[in-house]
Amino acid sequence: MTHPGPPPCPAFRRAGGPHPSIASKRLAAHRVRAFAFFVLLVVRLASAGSQIVLNSMNSHPPKTKHPVARISKINGIETLVVDGRPFLLVGAQCDVWRSTKQDAKASEFFEGYREMNATAVSVGIPWSKIENTEDKYDFQFLDWFIRKAESNGLKLVVNLFNTNVCGKVGEGVGSSVYPGYTPDYILKAPQKYHRMVLPYPYKYVDAGPPMCPNDPMTLERERRLVTRVAEHLRDTDLHRTVIMMQLDNEFYYQQWDGKRPADGSAEELAIRCQCTNCMTKWRSGSYENGEEFMFKSFADYVRVLTDSITRVYPIPLYVNSPWWPPRVIPIFLTRCPNLAFVGIDGILSPREPNWLSRSLLDRNIALAAENPTENSEVRLNLDVLPYYTIIGQQGLGNLLWECHPPFTVVDDPVAKQRYADALYPLKWARAPIARARGTERLVGWYAIRDIRAGLSTDVFGNFVPRKADESPVEADRWFVREGASTRTGSSGKFTLHLGTLSLEVSGSDAGIVVRTGPKDLFLALPKGRIAIGGIAKVHAERGRFDGDTWKPGGPATVVEQNGLTVVETDHPAVIRLTFEETVR
Repeated sequence: MTHPGPPPCPAFRRAGGPHPSIASKRLAAHRVRAFAFFVLLVVRLASAGSQIVLNSMNSHPPKTKHPVARISKINGIETLVVDGRPFLLVGAQCDVWRSTKQDAKASEFFEGYREMNATAVSVGIPWSKIENTEDKYDFQFLDWFIRKAESNGLKLVVNLFNTNVCGKVGEGVGSSVYPGYTPDYILKAPQKYHRMVLPYPYKYVDAGPPMCPNDPMTLERERRLVTRVAEHLRDTDLHRTVIMMQLDNEFYYQQWDGKRPADGSAEELAIRCQCTNCMTKWRSGSYENGEEFMFKSFADYVRVLTDSITRVYPIPLYVNSPWWPPRVIPIFLTRCPNLAFVGIDGILSPREPNWLSRSLLDRNIALAAENPTENSEVRLNLDVLPYYTIIGQQGLGNLLWECHPPFTVVDDPVAKQRYADALYPLKWARAPIARARGTERLVGWYAIRDIRAGLSTDVFGNFVPRKADESPVEADRWFVREGASTRTGSSGKFTLHLGTLSLEVSGSDAGIVVRTGPKDLFLALPKGRIAIGGIAKVHAERGRFDGDTWKPGGPATVVEQNGLTVVETDHPAVIRLTFEETVR
């Protein structure tokens, strides 16, 4: 999610542009031939890449003990598997203005999220930083991020910002464009590489329009780029630090300047690229409206890229949605067999329905891809959003979109500590939590908050109560998962059932309990009090899991009160209990 900074902008906008004139019938004929070539290219590449296989161009790929990340079903739940172990993706994406400078501030982002117990971070990699001159590839820019992630004990999600980043090819205008996404050798050859065209009176914002998805010449250049990136990762990222790749960013004919149709209007649905390639494809096909035409065009473009990458290096691939209408999600998933999922941006809270819950269509998998830290509701829910995506939606995980200062988490001590506390149990018990999802061995919970009206915000964007002793939260409700069953309840104490055991929870905004055997379980808690009924002769210790192996860190205190075993912690912890069961 790229936002001009400062000031912040909405989750997404749409764009339009002037209608170009066709210089001559010869030019028109040339473009018809080019479109025919494009169709042939899509068909051939799609056919060749329909199977997910490793067809390496290198007959002797380097040896590494680290397997490529993949997405696999565990107990029926699609789960990211990294280094051969189940993995929970929690962290943040750095804003592109900060990350691309690769300076002290970019380094502080990595260091800050390491301190916040993130398991991974995400960065944008502009095409122009890899192939600024045609056919001359330089991966130093990408490698800098891989080294930073490795040195901070983080995995990395790479966002390839190539030809359509929020409907743009860069940020800014004229000589002040920074960063530029599409390389100059593409942009300075408009007769060869075509950008999108929308009809009068619509026009694009600065650095729009994006490249046209139906232009065969641009597609071939981007196909070569992503293939080279895949080869580079296969041959040099021997620790398999990069675990997923996102293709482009928020595909849309968007970022409109001035007049635009109303959302969902017939006029809006009719808007489509008016270039010759698109006009030829439009006339030769059957589409419900311009919106369907454009998204099917984007999906066909993405299929060529995903198939090309997967033949070389079968890493999980995705695109992200800036609140696309949910009907768009199946277009990508049905037309792109090597696309793992569509990530969803702008998830502000666990309240449903939201854009994430609405978008779980077809074979999509839940990933809150960019929760914007400029949004005060996101900041209020930093401690529960990861539990919502992992326990509520049983998805891959949660990434903040850490935007430009001052709306960061890294620089806000209070927000940083809240996010660090929330992520600690998820990081240090990620494998057994992931293995227990989809079974009756797991229970979990998180708060759903109702926010007071009329609140102001501080310099970071956090809500500020009207009175010193007042909370910005008017009321809490609870989401509770007990195996396959879920429910919501009112605020206050609540009781869960884990098999024959009862657990009374208080003072905890989120948490997870997993039973790992007949006589043991563990608590993954940012903080809180759990009173457990049905056990005796309890031994408790704090520690961490290294994969599935428990590493003890010292004793934990338990007390017996009214026949219950009480465990309480005021700081984040993973606590393992061994016991004798008293209820049969």
